[in-house]
Amino acid sequence: MNSSNQRIAAYKSYCIAMGVRPRKFGLDMDVRWNSTYLMLKHLLPYKSTFSVFMDTQYKQAMNKTLLTDDHWEVAEKILSFLELFYECTLELSGVYYPTAPLMLHHLIDISSHLNKYVNNALLRNIVLPMKAKFAKYWKNIPMLYSFAFVLDPRAKMRGFHKALTLPSQLTSNDYANYYDSVRSELTAIFSKYDLRFSGQNAQRKQVQVAGKKRKAWGKIYGSEVVGGLSGPSSTPDPSSTPEPSTSFMFESHAELLSYLDSDPVSEYDDDFNILSWWRDHRRAYPVLSILAKDVMTVPVSTISSESTFSLVGRVIEERRRSLTSDMVEMLSCLKDWELGAARQQHEVENEELLFAFEDLFIDEDHGAGAVQ
Repeated sequence: MNSSNQRIAAYKSYCIAMGVRPRKFGLDMDVRWNSTYLMLKHLLPYKSTFSVFMDTQYKQAMNKTLLTDDHWEVAEKILSFLELFYECTLELSGVYYPTAPLMLHHLIDISSHLNKYVNNALLRNIVLPMKAKFAKYWKNIPMLYSFAFVLDPRAKMRGFHKALTLPSQLTSNDYANYYDSVRSELTAIFSKYDLRFSGQNAQRKQVQVAGKKRKAWGKIYGSEVVGGLSGPSSTPDPSSTPEPSTSFMFESHAELLSYLDSDPVSEYDDDFNILSWWRDHRRAYPVLSILAKDVMTVPVSTISSESTFSLVGRVIEERRRSLTSDMVEMLSCLKDWELGAARQQHEVENEELLFAFEDLFIDEDHGAGAVQ
């Protein structure tokens, strides 16, 4: 339809007659799977008018119904299947909050999502190889993601142990030894930080590890509902995590142990800020807070580096081929600071893609993409 102005005008007239705001529909791109999601997302609300219009225009010529209920059912299932991946991609591409602690949450969500669709007659042939590849790829979870998850005060080692049981059940991967490996590696890294920032130990306050009341964290913890969220039972599982000591600790690793073996923080609001929590507790954990800051600032997506190349590509063009490297660096920094002040860094590509699919209304009174 988009290839003919005559068809667009006819569809516009039909939508107006039906009391529906007329619009065009973007086409998906082979190299961007999320464009398929956006195409279906904007098309499905118009399935009634679009189907009738296509039948009116082409049914007689084609001698068959072009869009049946079965076609729309397939489109709806594909849209539903892609939605979680689209949301995960957006959340993990963020640059104004730590993304590394989110990885295990999304691994659990995606594992559950694939299991949900694995027996779907329509998508089974697609989901089975996806599930096999997903299990193979995430058989060895990168240590960074586990460190970040453990350094989220709502998780710690207890939450991490429970979190590992979910992907283990969903993917059949055995993470029994991985738990001990993560704790061992984190202890080794903390030892290096402790040597490097040993001067911070003078600031260490007495840290008492009397547990806070344990509450839930969505899928990570048990079945008891506390404040609208699932929570663990009040009695800890002695086989999963060691009982914390209530004595005051001053040894080198006492800072790490007092954090790992204490009860998770029970703040589950959406606006909980991990970095602010570590800043507020840097006196209690002077060395560990530095380690946490370094881990949390590692992005899990390459969108930041890719956007930097895209930004420079807009600076160096045909009319600016003689710019020196220093001038390119200054222009890039200025533009990045400008976007940072507006909190729009590294969002240009997403906005352009969304704009390409959303701003396609063709009525005369609305939308920048309106046809006059």
